[in-house]
Amino acid sequence: MFGKRITKLFLLALSSSLLFYGYGYYKKSKTIEGLEGKIKMGRYHDALSIIQQLESSAAYRILKKTEKEDPVISYNKGVLYALMENRKNAAAEYRKAMEADDPVLKARAIYNNANIIATDMDFSTAALQYAEVLKIDANDFQAKKNLERMRLGEQQFNTMFSPEQQEREDRIEALKLIPWGTKYKYSGEQKIRW
Repeated sequence: MFGKRITKLFLLALSSSLLFYGYGYYKKSKTIEGLEGKIKMGRYHDALSIIQQLESSAAYRILKKTEKEDPVISYNKGVLYALMENRKNAAAEYRKAMEADDPVLKARAIYNNANIIATDMDFSTAALQYAEVLKIDANDFQAKKNLERMRLGEQQFNTMFSPEQQEREDRIEALKLIPWGTKYKYSGEQKIRW
């Protein structure tokens, strides 16, 4: 008799926790669906407030305690922060989303984080991030193109401050100071030399 009560209580607790857990996932999926519409309409602050409401709900907090940080929510928050031009928060959210098990989500988070790094003109770090994306998805055309841009930018940045570049610029400036004159040798009319 006592064993049946314990079994019933255990099953009741298990079923109620599974229902609560399922409700949390349902609420999360509905929130993500609502985000897409808000983002398309350009209502970034509304979309961010929807995510913050989800994070403050009791169901989501319990889900968060049983699992690690949700990478889908982190990725969407990163997208919103990037659209609102808050690069610091966007990069932090993308770093959280990079820990995802889903390779597609992970590649997107790394790619977007690399774009933020590239806008700060840290070409070598951005190139490493784009290379990481290509390890996940070798056919990502945008990552290939941006990797080449970063390598070219890094090369130009390195040659911009090299002694050879400075010496060449000094010679060009010295040539500008030489008086060339405004007449051709065999012509009687004045012409401007370019």
